[in-house]
Amino acid sequence: MSHPLLCWDIILEGRSRREEFSKDISYLNHLQESGYWKYSPGRSLDNALVWENKTILVTTADLKILFASKNIERMNGYQPWEVIGKSPKLFQGPATQLSSRLMIRNALTEMKPFNCTILNYRKDGTLYNCLIEGYPVANEAGRLTNYVAIEEEIDL
Repeated sequence: MSHPLLCWDIILEGRSRREEFSKDISYLNHLQESGYWKYSPGRSLDNALVWENKTILVTTADLKILFASKNIERMNGYQPWEVIGKSPKLFQGPATQLSSRLMIRNALTEMKPFNCTILNYRKDGTLYNCLIEGYPVANEAGRLTNYVAIEEEIDL
């Protein structure tokens, strides 16, 4: 006999996932609420992390990784601390398509949001398709401060 899904099941799952990602959520909320980000991404980062199970990277304006959510390890084998201070190019290699790299580079140059699928490399050298939603973030003066990438591995 099957049992109906109870609202408590949903609440407990959400609570459990929020506890799992509590440090990541706290850091992202701090960035968004500190006044440092006047213009933030057009979507909820904690929902992307908790409910959509996506990986979030935040870079500085000069594209050095400032933050990586803990679930980056599930996607590509890297621990968050291993990628801090490095360029996202760390995930690229010989098979990464030039067209994808150019599309991302143009969006970053023009400070525009983008969606792109790119062939990336895991820490062990295996390939995976990464869907990236990228958002430029500006401060109150309108100056670019960060980029936010909401990422997930996808099948093609």
